[in-house]
Amino acid sequence: MQTFLMVASQDPASKSEAEDHAREQAPLEACGLLYESATGQHYQRCRNVCDEPDRHFVLDPVDYYRTSLKGKIIAVIHSHPNGEEPSEADRRACSQTKLPWHIYQLPQDQWLTINP
Repeated sequence: MQTFLMVASQDPASKSEAEDHAREQAPLEACGLLYESATGQHYQRCRNVCDEPDRHFVLDPVDYYRTSLKGKIIAVIHSHPNGEEPSEADRRACSQTKLPWHIYQLPQDQWLTINP
C-alpha cells in the first residue's frame, strides 16, 4: 500500500467530490466509483447498503451497473471516517475486483491506495 493523492491524472473536481461525499456521510463509510468517459474522469457517489455502514461498506450493485453504463470503471473509492488502515477484507475485495481501491481517511485528510 502506498500513500497518494489519487491517480496522477485524477481530475481535482473528482477528488474533491469524493472527499465531500465522505465528510457528508461521516460517521458512516461513504463509497463510490471513479470512472472514465469521453469527457474525462468522474466520481460517482454510490449507496452503502451494508448492514453496518459505520464499520464497513457494500457498494450497491445497481449503482455499480448504472455507473458502468456511463464509462469505464477505473477504481473503487470509500472512506474510513475514523482513519483506520485498510482491513484484510479491503485487501481481499480489492484483489477480487482487480481494480485499485482508494481510501480516504477523514481525520488525517489522507488518501491511501490498495492495488490488486
